[in-house]
Amino acid sequence: MHIIIIGAGEVGFHLAKIFSRENHQVVMVENNHAHITRVQESLDVLVIEGSGSSVQTLSKAGIKDADLLIAVSALDEVNIIACMLADKLGVDKKIARIRNEDFASENTVLTAQQLGIDLIINPELETAQEIVWLIKRSAATDIFEFAEGSIQLIGLRLDSTAPVIRQKLYEVSQSLTDLTFRTVAIFRKGKTIIPTGEDYFHVDDQIFVISKTESVPDLLKLCGKADESIEKIMILGGGKVGRLVAKELEKDKNLDIRLIESSHTKSKYVAESLERTLVIQGDGTDMDLLAAEGIVDMDAFISVTDDEESNIITSLLSKHLGVRRAITMVGQANYIPLMSSIGLDAAVDKRIITANAIARFIHRGEVVSVVSLPGIDAEAIELVACKKASILKKPLHKIKFPKGAIIGAVNRNGDVFVPIGTTHIEANDKVVIFALPKCIHQVEKMFA
Repeated sequence: MHIIIIGAGEVGFHLAKIFSRENHQVVMVENNHAHITRVQESLDVLVIEGSGSSVQTLSKAGIKDADLLIAVSALDEVNIIACMLADKLGVDKKIARIRNEDFASENTVLTAQQLGIDLIINPELETAQEIVWLIKRSAATDIFEFAEGSIQLIGLRLDSTAPVIRQKLYEVSQSLTDLTFRTVAIFRKGKTIIPTGEDYFHVDDQIFVISKTESVPDLLKLCGKADESIEKIMILGGGKVGRLVAKELEKDKNLDIRLIESSHTKSKYVAESLERTLVIQGDGTDMDLLAAEGIVDMDAFISVTDDEESNIITSLLSKHLGVRRAITMVGQANYIPLMSSIGLDAAVDKRIITANAIARFIHRGEVVSVVSLPGIDAEAIELVACKKASILKKPLHKIKFPKGAIIGAVNRNGDVFVPIGTTHIEANDKVVIFALPKCIHQVEKMFA
């Protein structure tokens, strides 16, 4: 597939890395010399210097042969114009990152269809939804959905109280035959492990488990992470993300929500935009203010200001004061694996969330969706088995599956199960696989 990416910032760079691994022909358009240099030194893709709103630049990028255009430059206007030009020039799929909330509104004057855009991604909205997910599943470090929501990939961090500590994976599976789950990756001391049944669970492991959605509560109990109710939530930062998180949380009338914003103008605007959230103007790094506003009684603290250092410091402060759950917004994906070592529960990166939302939308042949986890050197992919796929010919224990890849779960006509050695994959099965990058192409060939 010929893919043109407008913008080589973090989102564009991350997407280019995903698609180049899959052997797609990727061309990037960028006018920032630092971004161009980074791509040239790190990725095997072509970079064209120029603007995505220029027909001439798009022509150099091969727009007439492109199957997909992804516009993720820093400017909404450039992204919109690039998609409009691509639509006129016959590109099949167009995706734009647009921060202006007016375009996501039901009452928008210009719809995505009228602009020639197939998918509009709002980074702040995607990030807010991710944070709300993490609040609802208060034990998880990461949550992703597959197969129309019937399968979930859950990231969990194991502490010394987890019942599975020092047990082998196969021992846990054998003792719980009714639980539909599979551990597909372990992140341990900076290394990603695709485990076998002989691997052990260790203290401080971050494990990634694919589970039938209805089995998630039982899975959390097994890992010593039974969900505790979250009723009182404090949000630091009244920007778009903070406001959208509060707005979404307000749908649950049982929640006590408080939001702290330092700007007088912004705090007034946020207070007028929300219905049940108590908006407080003040410095969220001031311990006296946090104590006065009842942080010691909070169940969760969400730090989403534009200052990454403030987010981390205040989240650490909240944990020191006894808050059970702290979610931190960071601007560098490299920070995310470090969060557990400094005592924080979960971190979100707006740019990586945006890139994953775009990647999930793109149907690459029989690949339904793909998720790249920040800090983890592996991807979760959802594939549909074709009628003549080689994976169908034998039971799984007789198929030479790539080392570094593991089948997590299968959705067969709505019935979700974890496959075993004697399982036959059938045509049209939706299969979720966790794999190291070097294995992905080989896995896809087995399902094609």
